[in-house]
Amino acid sequence: MKLKFLLVGMLAIQQIHATNITSLLNTLEKRPEHRLDTLAVEKSKLGQQAVSDKLMPTLNLFGGYEISNSPTSLLPVPPNKLIEMVKDQRIGQPFSKDIFREGVNFIWPLFVKSIYTLEDKAALLNLAAKEKKTLNLIQREAVIVGSVAQLRYLESLKAALMAKKRSILETKVSTNMKVKEGRAAESALFVLNSNINTLEITMNNIDQNINLICSKIETLTGVHLKRSVSLSTKHHVNKSEILALKPLEIKVQASQKGMQAAGEAYIPSIVTKGNYTYSQANAYNNDKSLHESFGTAGIYISMPLFDSSKNTASEQAKVAYLQEQTNLDQTKHSLLVQAKQIEREIKLLRKSVSLARKSVSDQKKLLKIAKVSLANGTITQEEYLRYEDALAEAKAALYKAEAQKWQDIAQLAVIYGNDLRRIVK
Repeated sequence: MKLKFLLVGMLAIQQIHATNITSLLNTLEKRPEHRLDTLAVEKSKLGQQAVSDKLMPTLNLFGGYEISNSPTSLLPVPPNKLIEMVKDQRIGQPFSKDIFREGVNFIWPLFVKSIYTLEDKAALLNLAAKEKKTLNLIQREAVIVGSVAQLRYLESLKAALMAKKRSILETKVSTNMKVKEGRAAESALFVLNSNINTLEITMNNIDQNINLICSKIETLTGVHLKRSVSLSTKHHVNKSEILALKPLEIKVQASQKGMQAAGEAYIPSIVTKGNYTYSQANAYNNDKSLHESFGTAGIYISMPLFDSSKNTASEQAKVAYLQEQTNLDQTKHSLLVQAKQIEREIKLLRKSVSLARKSVSDQKKLLKIAKVSLANGTITQEEYLRYEDALAEAKAALYKAEAQKWQDIAQLAVIYGNDLRRIVK
């Protein structure tokens, strides 16, 4: 029981905190989707480190036991020393069929040109992941703002239909009196009841859509809204550059580095290597116990002359670059056209909102006149109901235009990479 009250309390607190659009948008940074983007950035950072690690020295310890069918050298023996050993059989010769070996070796790449280029590529991919993380957050913000705008539209539409229902119910009262007095046919009540029933069906459908939108918002924010929050403009969208292209532009640069690295595979590389081995065995000539050590170190230059796989890798890198570049060109053209279309639409919607408000005002006046005319019997009930419909439609057009305007602003913010918390309040 205590747990139940605690959960209810936590949900209530969460609901209280989400009293405005800013607090609702702030929750997005605490959600799993944002954490996944953060992990993607960390993963790309580790990818960059993995490339850098290839230029670091590697040090290994080893140990082993060797068996051979003929005596094997514990270490390289100079010819003169070997002659001395053969002459004096009292000296244990460093050869045996059973040898224990242990030691350490290292490899340190001093210069591998392609790795330096791949480091640059990995750094660019990490930067692209950061830009994508920012863009993904703004896209989720846009979904929330658009959903809240749609929720406000549906709530306003439902309120308009409820007002229409109340108005028809008022008319029904006077019509009912006329029917009782014999001044109107009973069918007039059937017509009004049919309209009220149609309104109930429409409002129920609106409730279903409201439920879907609230679930969508809760999925992204973890907050269950019982009603919409207010929306107003704090700042205009900054249209300096299309930041939605930034991740793609960086990926193109990264693919260029990948193509460059593939071409550098034939550049000579310089590596230093070292090895120290400590061997133990019984000499094959007199079975005396021996232990010998041997170490080497050197710098090596490697120059690939022919490797078909390197040519294939180079072609693959080129195709990858062309794909990224083509994707960027296509997206850039699409976003430029979309941005222009949205900017024009916002201007038209502002005019639509202004005209729709005037239409609502006019329809309210006409409906008031129609009610008087219906009471005086100068118009029919069907004509009166058309005025009710006209007012509801005018309100719907107004609310729809306002919702569309907010959805367009949100989409424009995504294209230009504007944090919506700076724009709305």
